[in-house]
Amino acid sequence: MKILLVEDDEEKRQQLSLFMQEEFGAQVTEARSRQSGVGALLRDQYDLIILDMTMPTYDVTPTEDGGRSQAYAGRDILQQMERRGIHTKAVVVTQFDRFGPAEDEVTLPVLDAQLEAAFPDTYVGAIYYNVGYAGWRENLRSVVQQAGFRE
Repeated sequence: MKILLVEDDEEKRQQLSLFMQEEFGAQVTEARSRQSGVGALLRDQYDLIILDMTMPTYDVTPTEDGGRSQAYAGRDILQQMERRGIHTKAVVVTQFDRFGPAEDEVTLPVLDAQLEAAFPDTYVGAIYYNVGYAGWRENLRSVVQQAGFRE
């Protein structure tokens, strides 16, 4: 299984990558921002995409700050996929349970329902990630299996 993991947090990216390699024997390609995620999607084909929801526009480097953090970068990537006819299954794995500015704040369950309605052919679910909570592993395993992938 070939996976694109789009995640800006180093520790979370390592945990997710290791989990997918060990559980599914996945070959994982990593991207660290909205732009590098879209670029990877245009360069190659994947069996599954794991998206963070909130991340910087560009990769953070020692000399670049990555630009403005985007609360809905994962949704933007799903929109880019749809526009470009990329039909790869995608799951969101996020450390946040609320998104957007206070006046337009959306909870993770609401966002999950919105993404399911907007991207029924590609979006397979949202997982709440917390390094101190082992349940994310079982939840991710279940969503990936429901998407048709086996260990």
